[in-house]
Amino acid sequence: MAATITHTEDEPTCPICMGLFNVPRQLPCAHTFCQSCLQSYITSKAIEHEKKRCIECPVCRKTAGHFTENKPTSEWASSFPVDTVIQCMIPKSKVDRVCDACSSEGSSVPATGFCAVCEEAMCDNCLSVHRKQKISKAHTIITMEELLNNPQNMMKFAEGFTCLNHEDEDLKFYCNNHKIACCGICYFQSHNTCSKVGMLKDELSDLLCETKTSEIIDELKKLQAHLKTYIDVKETNMKDLKSQVNGLTDQIREVRVKINTALDELETKVKTEGKRIHKEAAVRTQEENHQCLSLIHAIRNSQLLCETVKKYGIDIQKFLTAEKIKSQLPLYYSQVREKYERTDILTVQVTFTPLLESILSLSSSDIGKLVTMKGSALCIPGLRKPTKECQVEKVETVDVNISGNTPSYTGIAILPRDRVMLIDKTIVSAFFLTIHIK
Repeated sequence: MAATITHTEDEPTCPICMGLFNVPRQLPCAHTFCQSCLQSYITSKAIEHEKKRCIECPVCRKTAGHFTENKPTSEWASSFPVDTVIQCMIPKSKVDRVCDACSSEGSSVPATGFCAVCEEAMCDNCLSVHRKQKISKAHTIITMEELLNNPQNMMKFAEGFTCLNHEDEDLKFYCNNHKIACCGICYFQSHNTCSKVGMLKDELSDLLCETKTSEIIDELKKLQAHLKTYIDVKETNMKDLKSQVNGLTDQIREVRVKINTALDELETKVKTEGKRIHKEAAVRTQEENHQCLSLIHAIRNSQLLCETVKKYGIDIQKFLTAEKIKSQLPLYYSQVREKYERTDILTVQVTFTPLLESILSLSSSDIGKLVTMKGSALCIPGLRKPTKECQVEKVETVDVNISGNTPSYTGIAILPRDRVMLIDKTIVSAFFLTIHIK
């Protein structure tokens, strides 16, 4: 059975289990997963991970984490930071928040308050102790109901952004040479010789003008639409493939008068082989579609993150979140393009020998066989640009006014929407072609 998306579009979901997040943990590549799902993924490849002492992100395959020899793989998932912004976006009715202090001791006590300074959820007993301590009695406490009912409050307490390479360091600098925000350690290690490094808070207003969150959200939506189209095409192909296999038996029956016995054998082979092909293709398609759905969930999570931070976040959140997700777009496009370029469209048919007069003297293998054919890979506008290997199939429109002169084309430019501009330096003119690429 093909996998389907079962949650509403405004709820962030884990790319592994495709359900609502339960303790969302963020990898350095900015992809987020349930802690339990991430741990199951790590455990499933424990031998490989223990050898490398690191893991690969299940979505983008980037290396994440470098663990010491004395840290068991069963503790790796909990080592990654909680994605507080994603946690804020989970609907209250779906959140089961327990006291962090009691949880560390193995107890599950419902939390009733949240300390904005310690960034911990607490039960009534822990809150009572917290208010009595000299070091913490002045801390700001907000009830869980107020916190979970107001996304703005959640954003306020999730405003701190720490370096993905140094968890305890805040992002304070921005390098214009490398277009990246960094902490003090990263600055002295990698950017102290860069000529354009400034304080992040001073650069923020200019950087926000350069970062267009709405455009990033539109690109994320477009990627999701492309992936859903991919799934629709593959599922339609599976239905067509099944229909083709079933229809082949009718084709065989048309010539059954003279070759009844041989065609009975061929029909059995067609049914068996056709079902095997469809079953194998269906298994592959289900795996491919599940991977595709995982990518859709990751992209939709990025979109929801962008939209939530844009609506409720402060300036530093808007900029850093947009920059983080903007850096993921090339990888998303690369993965979507790979899906389309590696798509095989399967069809089946029966081929008969032309010597039907001697059909009765032939064995079933001589009469015909089931042929599997693969169509060309899918291609959608915006994911693949024309290259020098492409051939022009036909010219749809030509708009040229050269007044009888024979142009000598000396330049060419590939433009959006499959348009090509040819340039003639001799008469200083240019005209456009709308082309179809094979």
